[in-house]
Parts: sequence; structure tokens; C-alpha cells
Amino acid sequence: MQDKLRSSGGYATLSEIAGLAAWLAADRGDAATARARYNESIKYAESSRNPLLVSYMTASLGHYAVENGDPNQGLYFLNRAARHHDGRTPAAARAWLASLYAVAYGAMGNRASTLEALRTAQRYADRRPVEAQWPWVFAFTAAKAARYQSSALAALGDLSGSRTAYSAAIPTMTAPKPLALAKVEHANLLATMRREDEACRLAVEALQVGKKYGSERIVANVRSLRSRWSTDCRDARLLDQMLIGLYDKEQW
Repeated sequence: MQDKLRSSGGYATLSEIAGLAAWLAADRGDAATARARYNESIKYAESSRNPLLVSYMTASLGHYAVENGDPNQGLYFLNRAARHHDGRTPAAARAWLASLYAVAYGAMGNRASTLEALRTAQRYADRRPVEAQWPWVFAFTAAKAARYQSSALAALGDLSGSRTAYSAAIPTMTAPKPLALAKVEHANLLATMRREDEACRLAVEALQVGKKYGSERIVANVRSLRSRWSTDCRDARLLDQMLIGLYDKEQW
């Protein structure tokens, strides 16, 4: 067992397990545990001597920091992740990291860098890799890149561009939790565009998913969104009742 864990494959497995634990902690809203597990995943990835895995785990921590309102710290980890790329890095990895950069720069209000990162992501998206390289064995298509593009453009105030990107991304999103998070983000955009009824409907749909799967992350995002609204849209009362019900454990 010890020999297996000392092997590069064993460390890679431990890195993946720690990365999953980090994601689960983030979903529960446990930021301290999420950060600790992400750091564990990076250390195990470094021991595996797989630069792509190190880049993936480091960039994941960076994106987590950006999503939690720390874009400067997130950018630091994205830069660390980028240092593990070289001439052999597959297009999927480059497109994904560029997309994360776009979201980070968008959160910082850096329009020029955001647009440059989006162009880079678009350039690498949909390229066919000559040979699949783990952990980048999936295709990072233009539709997947559009999810990050929507976030980045919304942060810059480009409401029309963000809405277009969102429309391109949604048909490809099948996992309920990521889809719910995207809906909350788009609901905020719709509210900015004075389309309150649509915004409330999406917030209700997202909250239903958050309650069903026990995702504190989704619930917290909806709660934060509602606290910033002064709207009396059609579903506002339903949304408020659902949020109040979260304080009754029997509702879960």
C-alpha cells in the first residue's frame, strides 16, 4: 500500500480525491475546509510529477478564490497554474485556463485583459487534441467556453454579450448544480436589465435545486441575490417563502 501511494499514480489518485473533497466542501459553504483540501490536492499533484494535474488543481483553487470575491488572490494561483504549461499542453487545458483568466479579469474590471483571455479561449476551444492527455481527456468546446464568457462579460457590464453567451452555454449544461449556479448568475443579469419576472423565475428554479441537493453554495447565492432586489416580481413572494423555509430543518 505504501509503495502504491509513493508512486506517481498513487499521488495522482490522492490529488483527485482531495480535489473532490474540496469541491464538496465548497458546495456545503465550508470555505476553510475547501481551501485546505484544494491545497492538499495541489501538494499531491506536485508529488505525482504530472504538470497538467498540478496546473488543473492550482487553477481550480484560483477560480474558487475568484468566485468567492478574491480575484487578486485568484489571479495569483492562475498565474502559478500557467507556469506548468509548455509546448505539449493540450488545447483543452489552454482554453479552460484562458476562460478562468477571463472571469478573474472581468471581476477586476480589466476589460482589455478580459477580452484578450476570451479570444485565447475561443482560439483553443474545439481543437482536436492529437492525443488525449490525462486529466484533459474531455473536449472543451466553444459552448463550454461560453459559460465562462457569460460570467466575464456580465462583470464588465456587457449585458447583451453575456446574454448571448449564456444562451449558447445553457443547452450543453446537464449537471443540475452547475446549471443552477448559472441560472442564479443570469438572474442577476436579467434583474439589471429590468426583466424582473424572468429573473425571479430563474432564482426559484435554482433554489429548488439547491434545496433538493442540499447545496449551501446555491442557496447562499440565491439569498445574496434576493437581498439586493427591491422588486415585487411575480415570483418574489414564492422565493421569499422558500428562503424563509430554509430555516425550518424539516423543510430540507
